[in-house]
Amino acid sequence: IIQSADLATGVGGKILQVKQSTQTSRVSHTVTDNVFSDISGLSVNITPTATSSKILVSYHLQFCTTVGNYNVMTRLMRGSTAIGIGDQVGSSRPKASNVVWTNSENYQGLQMDNMFLDSPNTTSATTYKLQWTDSYGQTIYLNRIITDSDARYYPVTMCHITVQEIAA
Repeated sequence: IIQSADLATGVGGKILQVKQSTQTSRVSHTVTDNVFSDISGLSVNITPTATSSKILVSYHLQFCTTVGNYNVMTRLMRGSTAIGIGDQVGSSRPKASNVVWTNSENYQGLQMDNMFLDSPNTTSATTYKLQWTDSYGQTIYLNRIITDSDARYYPVTMCHITVQEIAA
């Protein structure tokens, strides 16, 4: 199913407010196979000014994983509802917003970027957040690559989630 979230021609499009949450710390998390959990520090609250407003959500994640061949998946949440995810196919496949496949390289550096135009249809405070999991219960390390040593070739990165209210 293809869905269109275009704004009406000649109407709206003005950015009414922008909110952002950043995570600059190194965060590690050992996940339970295919069980999504919140990514620490990557949630943002916004209160739309009109029920007709759209919320444009964008995010960037930089992370690495332990050795192995498996999938790292993320999903975007509005409150407790997953949004911007794929359709259900079969009974075992997780519905995600992004996925990267790792190979056997130790501590492979990875990144994910995405944008989604949401229609929350509310003027109540709304929380957008990111969750992650992997397919084999490995450890994921946010804002770190390869080795966590104090050396010039091991940079520290940052991640963010940004929401923009767009007038409809």
